[in-house]
This record gives sequence, structure tokens and C-alpha cells, in this order.
Amino acid sequence: MSETGMRTAHQLHFGGQPSRTNLHLAAIERAVVYTAVFLAPYATLRFSELFFTFSDFFFCLSLFLLLITGRIRSRPLEGATSVWLVAFILLFLGIMLGSLFNGSPQRGLIVMGQYLFAYMILMIILIRDDQREAYRLAGIFLVSVILIDIHGIITFYTVGYVPGEGKGIVTGGKRLATVLRNPNLAAAMNALTLPILLFFWSTGRAKSYLAIPALAIIIVTVVLTSSNSGLFSTALCLAVFIALVSTPRLLLRLALGLSIVVGGAALFGSKEMLPKTFQTRVLGALSSGDISEAGTFLSRAALMEEALHIISEEQIKIIGLGADQFRERSVQSAPVHNLYLLLWVEGGLLALIGWLLFSGVGVLLSLAILRVRGDKRALAAVITTILVFLVIALFNPHMYARYWTMPVLLCFGLGLTQLRGTARGRG
Repeated sequence: MSETGMRTAHQLHFGGQPSRTNLHLAAIERAVVYTAVFLAPYATLRFSELFFTFSDFFFCLSLFLLLITGRIRSRPLEGATSVWLVAFILLFLGIMLGSLFNGSPQRGLIVMGQYLFAYMILMIILIRDDQREAYRLAGIFLVSVILIDIHGIITFYTVGYVPGEGKGIVTGGKRLATVLRNPNLAAAMNALTLPILLFFWSTGRAKSYLAIPALAIIIVTVVLTSSNSGLFSTALCLAVFIALVSTPRLLLRLALGLSIVVGGAALFGSKEMLPKTFQTRVLGALSSGDISEAGTFLSRAALMEEALHIISEEQIKIIGLGADQFRERSVQSAPVHNLYLLLWVEGGLLALIGWLLFSGVGVLLSLAILRVRGDKRALAAVITTILVFLVIALFNPHMYARYWTMPVLLCFGLGLTQLRGTARGRG
């Protein structure tokens, strides 16, 4: 049924005063989805050991309200919606066929249930036609991450590590983990959220007196996490975004300013001003050129070698071993922290190609913005988000947690609203 048909059916269902009912339910749904987006980074707030968070509950409520008001769009991603659906189908087939053939269908259903929520349900909920809504959702998520960072930085310098059950906001190794309870995850989240901040700043929707402190908070957080992958992703995001939105003259100014900052730091600064953990985990590897000094690189490299060995030994091509089967075979009893290899082992090339197609939607959106000569700042937001997302996948196992896909979908929403605005202006 078309969107118009769904709205008409809804109005017939509610009878007497459909417009007033719709308005009330739409207002409630907005409040619900705003709450869900704000709570999304707080993944530790969950109902049980099953990965179903407080945020997920509000997302489910939002989906229900969208359904009963007939506001589910048939093609949220416009022409690329079919590509997104094909991507999920390939991922689903790869994981489930491998799980069925290797006697673990329950695990396959659990894993794919998580992917369904993160990649399909959130896509339906978060991609809005209203430009103001797209801005609000992205802004709420950005504010939530910044607040987490502020809380983490204050805790790092005032409270520090507090021994207890589970992982603390600051680890025993003096690394900032924030409320996410994981330093690498905290750094990656900031790198993924950074394009939203840069988009708002470059478009003037966030003034410099707000954007500059927010950027400083993100950079300080990443440094305090002492995460090599997070630092690399953040630097890559900044470099690519600036390169995409800048004119040659502005690039020259930025290069000159950066030279002055680096030169001043070399003359008057000292690495002792940086956290000791950052010095040992990050600067140690950079200064020596020995990547084995970069945190847990050796153990993760061993897992990657195991994955490559299994792929070669089992001759895994189209169908893999099934969900969670790498963990069962690994001598470390852990999933390989490289999503590309993990999907290849457990879901075969079918699942890997499917997951890569999700990013392909970002490429299609970028090409569409280029074709209509749309806003290059929206283009930069989409490209940098996809690029950081693909880089982060090199260092993480299954990426079905909602905080992974939300920044991607929110930036897609920003790009789509800019694309629609350009099309209407020329219509």
C-alpha cells in the first residue's frame, strides 16, 4: 500500500476526528523517538543479559505509533531502499544457512534478530522526510554523546578508577571507557559521531562558540581512551571532511594554521602533558614504528590469523560455519575483532557481500548528491561516516549494536533531506 493509501485507511479507522488524533499521536511519537535516540549510546542500560536496551524499548514503541498512524514510508531511502533490502537478505541468508548446516539455528536467529533491529527497523524509524526532524534526531544523538564525554572526562580527572563489578568508567589501566565501559568503543563512537558535529558546524547550524568546545571534548575523550583505532578513525574523519568541504584557499589556511600549532607544540609543549597510558599505547608505537606496541594488536592479529586459517582449511566461499562458530573453534575462545573476516567465516561471502552493500547505499546517495550538485557539506557527512564505519569494522566483531548504525542512518537522513531540498528547488 502506498503512503497516501495508508494514511487514508488510518483516517477511516479513526473516524470522527482523524486529524486531531493523528496530531496527538504524532506528537507522542516524536517525544518517544527523541528519548530513544538520546538513550541509544547508553547501551549498558538494558533489561537483562539479552541485548535489549531501554533505548530499544522506546524504538519499538515509536515503530508501533508509526504503524497505527500510517506513517511508515514505503521507500525511506528513496531509490536505494531496494539495495538496502537486498543487502539484508544476503546477510540473512549467509548467516542462517551456515547456522542451519552446522547445527546452530538458534544462534543464527538471535544474531539476525539483532541485525534486523539495527539495520532494518532503525532505518524505518530514523529516516524522516521532514528536514527539521532529521536535524533534530542527529542533534539529539550528538548531544547525548557529548554529555557522555563530559561525564567521562570529569570522572577521569576527579574520581579515576573505582574497583568493583564489571568495567568502570575509567579502567584499571587508566583508560577512559565512559559509560560505554569500553575505551575502544568510546573512541569509535566519537569518531562516528564527529561527521554530525562537522556538518552542523560547517552549515552554520552550530555556532563556533558551541562547535569548537564540542570538538575539543571529542578530541580529549579520544586521547583519554588511548585507543589507536579510535585515534586513527578520528584523524581520518577530520582530514576527509575538511578536504571535501574546503576550497583550495581554505585548505592552504588550514595547512598554515596546523603548521603553526604543530611547530608551537614542538617548541613549547611536552609529551608529559599527555596521559601516561596514551604515551605508552599510542606514542610508543608511533615513535618506534613497531605496531606490536599498539595495545592489544598481537592478540587481535592472532585471531585474524586463525580466521584466515579456518577460511583456507574449510574452503569457505558462499556459506560459512554459522553464527558464533568461530568463537567455538578459536584457541582464545573469542570472536575475531575484524568484521570482514568474522562474517566471511560465519556467514560466507554471501553475508560479507550483503553487509558491504549497506555501505554501498551511502555511495549511491553520495553519487546522487553529486549528480544534482547538492550541498557538499551533506556529501562530506555521508562519505566520512561511511568511511569511518568501514574502518571501525576492521577492529570490531559483529556490529549490530544500535550505536553503530545510528550515526550512519542519521547522516543518511541529513543527506537525503539535502537531496530532496535540491530536487524541490529545481522542480
